[in-house]
Amino acid sequence: MRLTSWNFLHGQVLDPALVGGVDPLEASLNELATDVLALQEVDHHLPRSGSDNQSASIASRIGAQWWGFAPAISGTPGEKWRRLNSAEQQVITAANVEQSQPSYGISLISNQPVSHWLRFELGKSLIGMPLAIAGENGKLRLLYVRDEPRVALAAVLDNGWTVINTHLSFVPLFNIYQLLKLSRWAKKIEREFSTRVVLVGDFNLPWGIPTRVTRLKRATHALTYPSWSPKISFDYILSRASSIGSMKEIAVSVLPVSDHRPITVEIN
Repeated sequence: MRLTSWNFLHGQVLDPALVGGVDPLEASLNELATDVLALQEVDHHLPRSGSDNQSASIASRIGAQWWGFAPAISGTPGEKWRRLNSAEQQVITAANVEQSQPSYGISLISNQPVSHWLRFELGKSLIGMPLAIAGENGKLRLLYVRDEPRVALAAVLDNGWTVINTHLSFVPLFNIYQLLKLSRWAKKIEREFSTRVVLVGDFNLPWGIPTRVTRLKRATHALTYPSWSPKISFDYILSRASSIGSMKEIAVSVLPVSDHRPITVEIN
């Protein structure tokens, strides 16, 4: 099983020249050739991405039957958005997509059968921070950004593995609090479903910090940000030491989509 985690930047194309006229997303997905795709920064029926259900569209493109989308907010980040209310769907799948609202969050897309979809709330920081944001030309600019509610989405697979995807806060220390909270939830899932858990996503934590604050081991070491000239990695695939031995990191070249490079492992 090939597993990929990717901060998708809502499919924004930064360098179409990399594929010479071929559809950039199609080229990217063909390059990844993955079985389970964990995406962060995903749009769901938002105007800026053509009102597309990106989770379903990507699932269709890679021939994956199972997909789940966990909205973190209703609306568009950086523009107009609000928290979800209790009546809104917490996990959107093909079975309930007709009732969903325009939103933004994280996705898991799988060609491996999914027996359960689980969602976990991680809250948000009360403060924001100036962030380096990639423009359309690939250059970075500083912009003050307020934090958004953060969530985790788990797919319990029939093959004995569970993939938990998340996008943690960019606010220092608060993201460590979220990670510790998330690692406790992962242990609960392990016990309840007798499964092996892989924790993936953009943790907004550099220098391997997640391995120091949890007992999980890192399966990938590739630098991922910025995609055109990686200097650091905020992106991780983590699991218990007993499971890391079955994972082999797969190198991913620069892709035309997003300001992050994906990370990939092959699980035997």
